[in-house]
Amino acid sequence: MRRYLSIRFGVSMIEMLVALAVAGVFLAGVLETFVSIIRASDMAETQLEAVANARTALERMSVDIKAARIDPRRPIQTFHGIHTDLTYGDGIDNDEDGRVDEEVHNGSDDDGDYQVMNDDLHESLGGGFIERPVLVNMADLGDRHVDEDCRFSADTLDFITFPDPNNPGYREQTISYELTTFDGQPNVLVRHVTYNPHDPQNIRTEFDPIAFNVLSLSLLYWDPNRIPMNWVTSWDSLYAPFFPDPQIELPVEVHISVTVYAGSAPFNEYKPGQRVETVTLETTVNIEQVLKDERYRNLL
Repeated sequence: MRRYLSIRFGVSMIEMLVALAVAGVFLAGVLETFVSIIRASDMAETQLEAVANARTALERMSVDIKAARIDPRRPIQTFHGIHTDLTYGDGIDNDEDGRVDEEVHNGSDDDGDYQVMNDDLHESLGGGFIERPVLVNMADLGDRHVDEDCRFSADTLDFITFPDPNNPGYREQTISYELTTFDGQPNVLVRHVTYNPHDPQNIRTEFDPIAFNVLSLSLLYWDPNRIPMNWVTSWDSLYAPFFPDPQIELPVEVHISVTVYAGSAPFNEYKPGQRVETVTLETTVNIEQVLKDERYRNLL
């Protein structure tokens, strides 16, 4: 007579609940990690889009401004930059001094936290200074605690560039930049070009957006007529006859700063003055004709 041993395995309700709880904790961790990765990826993509947006604007403006000119045939030149300081910035204490949006973008220390020993970043290399010697031991662009927590700006600029040698018909072109509404969308940096502005028979205009979701456009001008030379926030060549000697009609350089929205929410949900994530790109552009001007070269 054969005997069989029968073994029966069973799982109690308590054991099942424990297993489900452990699996739930594990899956929750996996889900949280997955969501974090998705958010980080979305944030990185938003930042990259903002950087590309700002870079496009800087590149386009740099090419134009580099070709700005003084026309000796005309008694009054065209280079007109207006600074407009807004009442708000990004709402973030960027310099960690307990205040928010307390500076103006002007290349100076507005809030009194600049210390020469710690913050002056003008370095000596091979016996010469990398940046301008006249501003060593002075607050300047690129130093710590200078323009680190600025309010936004809505600057405008218009000027005349050199004729295009490849298009003899385009003897002159007037270019202007401003933040405006374009096709119903606000905060668009627009480039407005007028070809042959002094020739009514051949005048032609273009109106193109070069960057979207721009929260701030700030321009500074290196003034060769000041003693010592320094940055100014506006320029009007109309008043060149009243400039100090040598009465150079155009700035030597233009510093461009573009701040673009980089928040995670749709841009139309942003309200001016609220805390916001941004990307800011900056560059400095030489005006070639002024660099070659004998009046300027005699100052060096």
